[in-house]
Amino acid sequence: MKSYKRPRSGFTLIELLVVIAIIAILAAILFPVFAQAKAAAKKTACLSNTKQMGLGLYMYLTDFDDSLPMANYPNPTAGFTGPYTEFAWMDGPGVSQLVWPDLIMPYVKNLGVFVCPEDNTPVDNTHGVAFPTNVPRFSYALNYYFYKNLTPPPPGVNAFNQSGGSITELNDPAGKIFIAETAPSITGNSIQEIVRPDRYQAFSRHLGGANYVMTDTHAHFHRFPAWWATVPSSTWGNASLAQLEPCPQWFPWVNATEQW
Repeated sequence: MKSYKRPRSGFTLIELLVVIAIIAILAAILFPVFAQAKAAAKKTACLSNTKQMGLGLYMYLTDFDDSLPMANYPNPTAGFTGPYTEFAWMDGPGVSQLVWPDLIMPYVKNLGVFVCPEDNTPVDNTHGVAFPTNVPRFSYALNYYFYKNLTPPPPGVNAFNQSGGSITELNDPAGKIFIAETAPSITGNSIQEIVRPDRYQAFSRHLGGANYVMTDTHAHFHRFPAWWATVPSSTWGNASLAQLEPCPQWFPWVNATEQW
């Protein structure tokens, strides 16, 4: 009686190569989709942060007669016993003065709200004091022009001072930026308390745009206008020149329709 061996089942080399090729093609198609989905999720989480900051700002304004917060307090002097900042700012917690996130914290009650999930820049201390590990930085900053007086101010213009001014002095608080996403400075220091349009690296952090808190405390997302990057920093540093650029949403004293 003849015996027959059952042929072994399995893939041929060509079949295996075809399967590998199909997997590679699917990966090439799907990985960018997954990356975009992840970026969109971080954008949404960041928008949630800004909305919570807006709510905190609203409650702060209610408690302080509509006066907008200062960007930061003066440096501690001899005999100063606090309160100090909780954030990685200047010389760090327990050493440096309060900054605006500290003023909003009693209402937000979450340090993590002030860190954008897309901001992975490590803290770079330039003041010679080592920061404790896991100290939160802040990825958002106040609008520079609320703290930059015009020199000299034109007739009839209310030039805001270091206190940030009052929301009641604005004709269109819903159309004025108060908090914007910020990016590391040239030195790599990511802890800035004010921001202006020439610090635009973070304005395209999320799929070509960024999240903003307007002065009426609502938050929304906007795409970054590429022309901002073409304006010299010297223009943005001069409030009188900067106000001539077509972006009135940055200037609390300019009464014009919001433009992006």
